[in-house]
Amino acid sequence: MRLQHVDQLRALASTTPRIRAVLSPLAAPHPALWAFVAAVAVIDAVWLRIAGIALAPLGFTLLAALTLALLLAAVFWSRATSHPTLRAMALSSACLISVTGSVGVLHYLSATLAFPLVDPMIVHVESVLGFDWRAHTAYLEGHPHLSRVLALSYHSSGPQIALVVIVLASTRRIARLWAFVRLFSVALACVVVLSAVLPAVGPYAFYAVDPSTPNELETIGALWHLEPLIHLRSSTMQVIALSEMRGLATFPSFHVSLALITAWALASVRYLGLAILALNMAVIVATLSAGGHYLPDVLGGATIGLMLLMPRIAAWHIRTYAAFTRAYANSRTDFIYIPRARFSLMTRRPERVTSPHTRSSHGAGLARYSTEISEAKQIQS
Repeated sequence: MRLQHVDQLRALASTTPRIRAVLSPLAAPHPALWAFVAAVAVIDAVWLRIAGIALAPLGFTLLAALTLALLLAAVFWSRATSHPTLRAMALSSACLISVTGSVGVLHYLSATLAFPLVDPMIVHVESVLGFDWRAHTAYLEGHPHLSRVLALSYHSSGPQIALVVIVLASTRRIARLWAFVRLFSVALACVVVLSAVLPAVGPYAFYAVDPSTPNELETIGALWHLEPLIHLRSSTMQVIALSEMRGLATFPSFHVSLALITAWALASVRYLGLAILALNMAVIVATLSAGGHYLPDVLGGATIGLMLLMPRIAAWHIRTYAAFTRAYANSRTDFIYIPRARFSLMTRRPERVTSPHTRSSHGAGLARYSTEISEAKQIQS
């Protein structure tokens, strides 16, 4: 028996390096993120069985196959041939797809909790802030061109995710790409949890406004979420189809969180960063009309995005200040230096960096000066 156990341990020890060799290329963006996806998938499976809801097999099977294909491609581009750009694209895409799919199912299932709707409370907060949502939409109804531009910018949120993956991977900003995937996942999880506890139907449904009747006021998140939301809250939904899944969150707005994270991710890309920043500012404004959100929804989404980005922005400022301080300390001259008083704003005066040629020329000049002094003393004597 002991020899059998020893043989099993040896076999396990021999296979461990092989397992690590396969899994190590898949560790990014973070091993904990893959553990999070697995945990959410287990929760989804248990919750679906308890609630008596089934998943439409076609869509989710294709989603799982696509994720698996991307993971295999990431292993291939890491082991068989080294191609960091393609590996980063495949791995980040697989992670974004798996996180969105698993958390999206959890988002639907959390609506079955059927907590009381908080639309009256949100409207009260909005009135306290002095914002009139109906006046805002009425203004956009009178300016159809502006409304159409805002609607198009709101539609760009999804394609911008693909743009972030392609641009950051192509420009070898791999660390920022992994950070974007992690921030996206955390922001999505926060929005799903808060929207489950604080559900709302949105201003179009609350104010009984039909977004299809005004002057070409294009919307995407106005009323299309009401049907699945009602079925989930009344426990009458039996099948969840991937092709028919829609965002049910009103408070807070995930589009606003995503807009801030996307703008940060591409901020370091020359020329493109400013364009993406302007586009996402339009996305935030369009969240009120095209997205069908209240003003507190926008503020809540912005709070989540800024809280996630604040440590990274602070770290960037610290690194920039440290780099400036080092460059300033190694500079050849002080900021303010008075030769006679030996006064400097710095705690110490940096030593001048001189080349060997400069030092030799200084030495030769000093030798000539000493010779001239000695000759003058001999003449005087």
